[in-house]
Amino acid sequence: MRFSTATLLALPLLAAATQEASPLDQAKAQAEYWFGKISSYIPNPNKPHSPQEPAAKAGGRTLNILTLNDWEQTIRSSVKPASTKPEEWWILITGGNKTCFGQCGQIEKAFNETALLWSHNPTAPHLGYLNCEAQPVLCNAWSSGAPTLQIFEVLPPPAKVDVRTRGLNITTTTVKTFTDLHASKAWKEQAPYEGLFHPFDGFFAQYGLAVPLGYFFWAFAIIPSWMFMIGISFLSRSIMGSRGLGTQPARPAAGAAPAGGAARVGAAA
Repeated sequence: MRFSTATLLALPLLAAATQEASPLDQAKAQAEYWFGKISSYIPNPNKPHSPQEPAAKAGGRTLNILTLNDWEQTIRSSVKPASTKPEEWWILITGGNKTCFGQCGQIEKAFNETALLWSHNPTAPHLGYLNCEAQPVLCNAWSSGAPTLQIFEVLPPPAKVDVRTRGLNITTTTVKTFTDLHASKAWKEQAPYEGLFHPFDGFFAQYGLAVPLGYFFWAFAIIPSWMFMIGISFLSRSIMGSRGLGTQPARPAAGAAPAGGAARVGAAA
């Protein structure tokens, strides 16, 4: 079989046509494009933060500051690979004027003083601090709000992590609140959380969706509704335009007579 030069030149075009993106792929690409456009005008939500009351730094129990990038490594690093006894972590979920209405100061102070009190207590849990004002994406990824105390019992992977959440009263929480809770172990009476937003073992965490959802909920809370409508309008117009171009009927070749016209000419002859 012989191939002409025109046939050889047409092969790349045929290959490109067979690899043309589907409407779903085009919609995904458009969504990523507009999300990138919108996010470029939004400041980075994750900021460095520290407790308002730095009493724990003066020789107290180490108070680990959790961020979106290192929270899991910080918690996992306390667990030895061959350990059979879970490491206990107490994470204070706090905030500022927007996420705690400026009412978390007393709780933070009590938590820091507790860290100082537990400086020489070998049975005391590891302590962590998460400020939703500075780390809103992580708080949304955990579906956590201030002020709460999250208690983790962590074993080496693939063992599951037990998570329990306790609310904190903004006016009555003191050092005694934390010391009594540790002494009584009353938090163990509560059933561990096993929902979708479990930080380690939940559906969203296992499939890598927790952080994207955290960004989505954060953006949804700060982006005006009219901006969402504009983005949806541009996206829908782009999809409809692509479909319109793909369904246009083929035009007849130049110089070709219509079929009906040819039939009439034959009949007249």
